Amino acid sequence: MQEDVLGEELDFLDENYETEQTYDDTEGFIAHRKAADLNAWTSLILGIIGSLGWLIPIIGLPVTIVGTVLGAVSMKAKTNRGIAIAGFVINTVFLTGAIAKGIVDIIFYLKKTNR
Repeated sequence: MQEDVLGEELDFLDENYETEQTYDDTEGFIAHRKAADLNAWTSLILGIIGSLGWLIPIIGLPVTIVGTVLGAVSMKAKTNRGIAIAGFVINTVFLTGAIAKGIVDIIFYLKKTNR
């Protein structure tokens, strides 16, 4: 009698019952979102490290290049976009500083060896 009252609500108890909705894509979406968030935060952290690393261009150049790339890639995501932009800008500024410091160091070295 209870089955007559509930009707189709008990169909899920049948072994052959199939659901129409599948959620296979949600895991890929969540993994992509976490990767974009991680890239944004990594870019910001590398920018902070690069703020000191520009003093030694051998360390500063690779750190800021990686941070700039991660910031540019993660700016496409909708989440943590502000953090990605901040990381990108900080890394770009200190990348320019590291390149300028490297050029100045090379010029001073060449002048010192010519004397």
